[in-house]
Amino acid sequence: MRSSLLLSAALLSACAATQRPSDARPARRYLRVAEGAVLHTRADDAAPSVTVAGGATFRRVRARGEWIEVETLASARQCAPVLRAPRGIRLRFFVRATSVAPVLAADVTTSGPQGSLSVAPGVALQGRELSHAGLRLTLASAPTSAMEHPAPRPQRARPSGERLAPGTRLALPEGASAEVGRDVPVYVRSRRATGEGARVTVATPCVRFEAVVPDAAVLPAVELDVDARGERAAGARWALRRGARLRWTDGSAAGRVTRGAWLTDEGRVSEGRRCFRVELRVSGGAPGAEPIATEVCADAADLARME
Repeated sequence: MRSSLLLSAALLSACAATQRPSDARPARRYLRVAEGAVLHTRADDAAPSVTVAGGATFRRVRARGEWIEVETLASARQCAPVLRAPRGIRLRFFVRATSVAPVLAADVTTSGPQGSLSVAPGVALQGRELSHAGLRLTLASAPTSAMEHPAPRPQRARPSGERLAPGTRLALPEGASAEVGRDVPVYVRSRRATGEGARVTVATPCVRFEAVVPDAAVLPAVELDVDARGERAAGARWALRRGARLRWTDGSAAGRVTRGAWLTDEGRVSEGRRCFRVELRVSGGAPGAEPIATEVCADAADLARME
């Protein structure tokens, strides 16, 4: 009898354990807003706003009816450009759901006599066209799209000594094709001579292909994209405490400071807080694009003046 009671207790304990909700956090989701999307400081069309001319990727925080709350990303480890705040700062905005743009939902992998092609999920998609890191790819048929995506696994960008000439067009397997844009260098990882031209391997963070191009399409690389940010911004006037909560000028929540951040703007005092002009930049987009200016505020207790 005692054995039966012990067995029953063990079974009940095991069932309770399997039914207990998991403590694991849900996987983070990301989304891309379309070109010209308007980001608001609150879920209100009348709230202060900024416009993202070229579109960008954000972390999805939550949906509130027609509005989606999003947060800027600290790095560009995505397959589409991201909007980055100054180092150490994460800002939150609200965007209408109608401004969310599609991305590739699943891997695309093809191979054939022309070479090979591999594209990772999260790349910007419009119908049959994929756009990423200076390349515009056209597939024979429209792949599966998604309005949100999990964290992608892009490869680290590695500049090399050669690049493809802007305007180069090439054929890929299964009716796909690619064209090299003029804004972002597309580097060649390897090249070997053939009777038809140069057989090249190209690997951007989320796209890899092998194809034959004319010899004249391979040029020396003349520029490298290097992030030379130091630990402290030159000319910094104020230091923001890690963990500080930021506010928009109307007092609504703007974001947080994830690590020590420095501000070069002197700022102005408004309703007991000091407000600073900050610049948001699209990382992974066309170089030379104008930054997006906005203003955020911090409590005096979260600020220290730099000497």
